[in-house]
Amino acid sequence: MKNLLFFLYSVAFTVMIACNSQPKDAKELADSVNATKDTTTNSGDIITVRENEAEFATNAADAGLAEINFANLAISKTNNADVKMYANMMLKDHGAANDELTALAKSKNISLPVSMSSEHQKNRNELAEKTGADFDKKYLDLMEKDHVKVLAFMEHEAREGTDPDLKAFASKTVPVINAHLNAVRKIKEKLK
Repeated sequence: MKNLLFFLYSVAFTVMIACNSQPKDAKELADSVNATKDTTTNSGDIITVRENEAEFATNAADAGLAEINFANLAISKTNNADVKMYANMMLKDHGAANDELTALAKSKNISLPVSMSSEHQKNRNELAEKTGADFDKKYLDLMEKDHVKVLAFMEHEAREGTDPDLKAFASKTVPVINAHLNAVRKIKEKLK
């Protein structure tokens, strides 16, 4: 375990130096760690999937972390019952998907981000500044945009994935993401 931690810190330090001392966000760091795992000599540190499969997992984890974070913010800020109900659905569904993905990643030695990417953090900060109807509109717009993006990479993994477990995860998740996208669009239509 000490060797693995030393390795992870070494990779993080090397990444910071290679990028002009600018620290990477959590998703970029996880991708960097995953990219170096297949070059390690300790068999316990070898990743068991292709790099593109690991990147799919980090993208899915980043999206899930964002959805949960945005949903918690929405629950605390909105007065709209539909928006609150949607946010609760995000917590339930993305929480379950994140738990499943975390277990799957662990079994394949994939490092996942532990916090949102800088892009999602920027969106969250902008969202947190909004109130009332402006908050609801921004939240729903973000949910629609994010779910379109997530649906695209989930569908790609479900069709083209080479790891049977990650492919099955994506196939199982596609209908859930589709339902989220349809639900957010219905709420947006009601608010017009």
